[in-house]
Amino acid sequence: MTAVDDYTSILQTTLLERTRRNMEQLVPEKTPAAALPFALTPAFFELYNEVYRLGVFPLMISRRPVKQLQGHYDWTKDGLQQLNAIMEDRTNPIFTAWDYAWDAMWDERTAPKERSVKKDTKEKKSLLASLTFWKNDKDTGKGGKSQSEPEQQKQPLEGLYKMLLQHANKKAYMPLLHDDIKVFKGLIRVHPNRIREAYKEITQFHNQEFMFASKEQTKPGATSDAMTKWMYTLPDRIGEFLVLKAAVDLEHINKAFLQKFIRQSARTQEDAEKAMPYLAAYWKAMQHSVTR
Repeated sequence: MTAVDDYTSILQTTLLERTRRNMEQLVPEKTPAAALPFALTPAFFELYNEVYRLGVFPLMISRRPVKQLQGHYDWTKDGLQQLNAIMEDRTNPIFTAWDYAWDAMWDERTAPKERSVKKDTKEKKSLLASLTFWKNDKDTGKGGKSQSEPEQQKQPLEGLYKMLLQHANKKAYMPLLHDDIKVFKGLIRVHPNRIREAYKEITQFHNQEFMFASKEQTKPGATSDAMTKWMYTLPDRIGEFLVLKAAVDLEHINKAFLQKFIRQSARTQEDAEKAMPYLAAYWKAMQHSVTR
């Protein structure tokens, strides 16, 4: 294996494992009372893997700052530790390329001419054939030698957002919101240990508030405070997903608890639901009656 292969393999594997581990930690252990968001459903993971492998990573690795990292380190020696150290810097080129790739996949534009679309869908066999195609020199009106895929001009047909909406309907998880692009950008920025720490803290406060003997109990509202803390400490929507996991798995975070939690998070119910749309939708869909 060459140095380039070492670097590419380490980068591709590490980024996928990190983001998948984060999503897997959000999956509830118990049966939910209603449909869950995409990141909390195992049905989404297989599609995510394909989108990452076929769409996101090739765009990332084509970016010059990401390519240049290969020559700065000996990736055959402690390559994983080097990569993790690089990602500790929030402004590192990997995160920038990650954002670029998701933006390019997510973008929705007018579909090209029907002739080109039909030609491409016949030629492409991958999962993402319905999502993108590469314009060749003839399509762009330019002559000369054809370019390699990373250098060609990418034109979205539907956009990843629309494709994921179709998958959500098929697999029965909640439809995505258009600003969920923030979720995909945030997944790489939080270390899996951080999510584990957050859920452990919420669980501990839940048990101390509701399940311990009276003199061992924590103050009322401690669970809600912990949930609020992590909702706004973790990246966009990821904290909300963690709270939703708690709503499924923890006994006393029931419909009544969620109703109070949502209402006290903003000046109005409407503002609260805008701030936590998935949690609000889950709460409304729950079948359990309000008991307190």
